[in-house]
Amino acid sequence: MRYLAVLLLAAVTPFAQAANFVSLHQSALKIALPPAAGSYNYKFDTRIGFKQQYAPTGVTGCAIGYATGGCAFPGGGSLALPEFTGYQLQNKEFKIFIPAGTRSFMFSGYAPQRTQSAFALRYGSAPVREAALSGAEYQAAQTSERIDSAFSRLVNERSEQLVVHDGGGTLRFVGGQLDAKRGSTKEGNWLYVRQLSGSPLYDVQGAIDLDMAQYAAGYAKIVWTTSAYPDPVDAPSAGGGTGTVTPQDNATTLPVPATVSTSVVSAAGQPLRLDITLAQATSDVAASPKISTWVAALIPANGQSFQADTWFFRLANGSWASQVPADLEGIAFASQVANAASLKFTPSLDFTEAELRAFNVQVHFGYKTGTGSFVSKGKVWPQ
Repeated sequence: MRYLAVLLLAAVTPFAQAANFVSLHQSALKIALPPAAGSYNYKFDTRIGFKQQYAPTGVTGCAIGYATGGCAFPGGGSLALPEFTGYQLQNKEFKIFIPAGTRSFMFSGYAPQRTQSAFALRYGSAPVREAALSGAEYQAAQTSERIDSAFSRLVNERSEQLVVHDGGGTLRFVGGQLDAKRGSTKEGNWLYVRQLSGSPLYDVQGAIDLDMAQYAAGYAKIVWTTSAYPDPVDAPSAGGGTGTVTPQDNATTLPVPATVSTSVVSAAGQPLRLDITLAQATSDVAASPKISTWVAALIPANGQSFQADTWFFRLANGSWASQVPADLEGIAFASQVANAASLKFTPSLDFTEAELRAFNVQVHFGYKTGTGSFVSKGKVWPQ
């Protein structure tokens, strides 16, 4: 990848440890299509990304079908998730999109028997907890679990919930209806799951029961990522569900996390240029009038040219940093600029999208205000 392919840059710890919740919808979902009359030979349609996997079109009787005429799962209004092997779940931070119109949600996994593992879940934003549970906390979480009402509490309370493995193999994360009146969610949003301790899960599976009319209306309003296999962006999507959902200002008061959205603004075949937009709460901006941001590119270890993860940093003057100085402001993309509720940064990365993808390059983004610590927003491209 021209001269960058040989750069060996030191990794900045906050970037390396950044939360990077992997969408389960970015793994392939294999759909069985109806066989021809009198035949038992099934053909399969493979879809990647929520937009393709769960488009609300298809034949009568399908919960969620496809423009091909295929059907994800016949009847019942059920949305099934792809299954994953233990290898695919080595990443211990993942997320699942729960669309508008959801009436109930069931989600479980399988862990090695006679082992302990703990997870933090939160609807609408990432869990805050990162540390493993103490023995007393683990026992308390095990005895106080109420899985059959977990879905309602996640959506209505917007609070962090802990789930632990009882050693029996199957690990139930979420269950239950939104409410007793068959109400459905008024918006679509992500459920974030972070594994705090324990061995990787062997697989996960789940189902979402839908009010199909409300789901179709909400699907039409989703804002999608710009990747080849689009998912909803990391923000609520409007819907028209009928359920009673606690308004955010009536729920437990929680910090409003800053959000980052990314779009590609370069033409095909030209060096990749991104618009990275950082949105912050007005109170956070008022507390800190200055902000610095960093744009980092990561080449993951591949066992060949790169034996370890390799980081390099884009500077505002268009150059790449080859060393990490003691003062990190020296490798900032924007250093001590005026803060605002919405800020846009447009790095040009010298290489085309195809050249970057050939090395599995990821672009990461982070920032630091004058009154806060460094905050990494993780991978912002590709989405």
